[in-house]
Amino acid sequence: MEWWMQLLLFVFGYATCKTFYFFAAARSSVNMLKVSQLLSLAMLARAMENFAYSKTIRLHYLNETNASDQNRRAFMLLHEDEVKNFKAKSIAQLVELHPSIFKETLEFEDWPTGMKFLNTHQTAVWAILKGKK
Repeated sequence: MEWWMQLLLFVFGYATCKTFYFFAAARSSVNMLKVSQLLSLAMLARAMENFAYSKTIRLHYLNETNASDQNRRAFMLLHEDEVKNFKAKSIAQLVELHPSIFKETLEFEDWPTGMKFLNTHQTAVWAILKGKK
């Protein structure tokens, strides 16, 4: 074999290796991005559970202290407004953090679609949170 054929074969092999490495790295980064999205959504869902617990505790306290109905209604309105703002802002910030190149990988854009995405991958989230592969 002539030397130029060997050089050409080497260059082709090197280019092929780099191409496959690039695609493997791209796939890995998209997978890591999806895992981070799922974990972020799981943390936001846990935060919503804490909102529900705090609401229950506060209502129990209001009942124990014989608070007026106006105070209860005011608390309920403020709490509902706070939850609505939390849902909107948290998902908006999560979407905003994605660079433009990864915007196509997002499968959610608001709270309902985010929770649907989380429910679709619920078993994977539990496996990650419990430390299983």
